[in-house]
Amino acid sequence: MAKKLTAAEFFTKHNRSFIKFGEMFARKITDEELISALAEKDLEKLAKVFRLVFEMVEENSSSEDTEKLAKLIQAYSEVDTDV
Repeated sequence: MAKKLTAAEFFTKHNRSFIKFGEMFARKITDEELISALAEKDLEKLAKVFRLVFEMVEENSSSEDTEKLAKLIQAYSEVDTDV
C-alpha cells in the first residue's frame, strides 16, 4: 500500500512541475494572439482568468505593490486606443 503524502511532501515532490506550469501559464497569459482569440470566443472566461490572477497577485504582494498595480490598471483602462 502506498504511503500517504502530506501536503508539504506533495508540493516538495512536484515542485518542478508546478514551476513549469507557472512558467507556461505566464507565457500564455502574455500571448496577444491567444488572449485576443479567447476574448473573441469567451470574454467571460477570460475575465475569470484575469480575476484569479489579480487575486493571487493581491494575496502575495504588499499593499503598496497592490496599489501600484491598481493604478497601472486604471491608467491603462483610461488610455484612448481609437487614436
